[in-house]
Amino acid sequence: MRFRLIPALVLLALPSAAGAASFPCAKASTATETAICADSVTSKLDERLSAAYRAALKRLSGASPEDGAAGTAVKADQKAWIADRNACGNAVPCLRMAYERRLAVLSFRPDPGAPKPADRYVGTFDYEGFVGIAAMALRDGRVAVSVSGAEPTNARWVCDFSGVGSLDAAGRLVVGTPNDEGEGLVLQAKGTSVVEIPETPHNKVASSNWCGFNGSVLFEYRRK
Repeated sequence: MRFRLIPALVLLALPSAAGAASFPCAKASTATETAICADSVTSKLDERLSAAYRAALKRLSGASPEDGAAGTAVKADQKAWIADRNACGNAVPCLRMAYERRLAVLSFRPDPGAPKPADRYVGTFDYEGFVGIAAMALRDGRVAVSVSGAEPTNARWVCDFSGVGSLDAAGRLVVGTPNDEGEGLVLQAKGTSVVEIPETPHNKVASSNWCGFNGSVLFEYRRK
């Protein structure tokens, strides 16, 4: 069975050829792969998804201890999606819908086919053009999060944090493990357009840890 997985998983890592799917169609070995190659629209969707996946992984990178957790979660999420996509068999309408939904997720938008309580945190958010939040929905209801930026004049400080978050009982998004060591952050949504990283003791420690001298991530961010 291992050789059957290679064409499907190539879309996770390799650049695509112009006008073709993101994997070698000559090696298509399943009904799903053959259907993707046979339909020009689905083939283009596969190319776009491959690029979006790579871009999402890059955006969610960070220097924090949770960086590995975020990347691992996104990769596992993608593999689970591939399994669901393959359940479409050679049904092109099913495949197209699966790709459109996944492209939304990898573009930091909520899954239009599976709304979740944490969706108000999903998206890209900005504070004055120099610090931002990128948050991607995971299939299990969690959210992969990156907070990054730099001092706008000469980059005297750089902030770089990423991790996986879950909603707490108060509806806040708890990313990593907020503690006295600065191993996590707590985000608070304000409606659907604003996410705040409030000045709590644990957030202050994390901000100090993952930003350079005088840097901070403790702001209100507006949806882009």
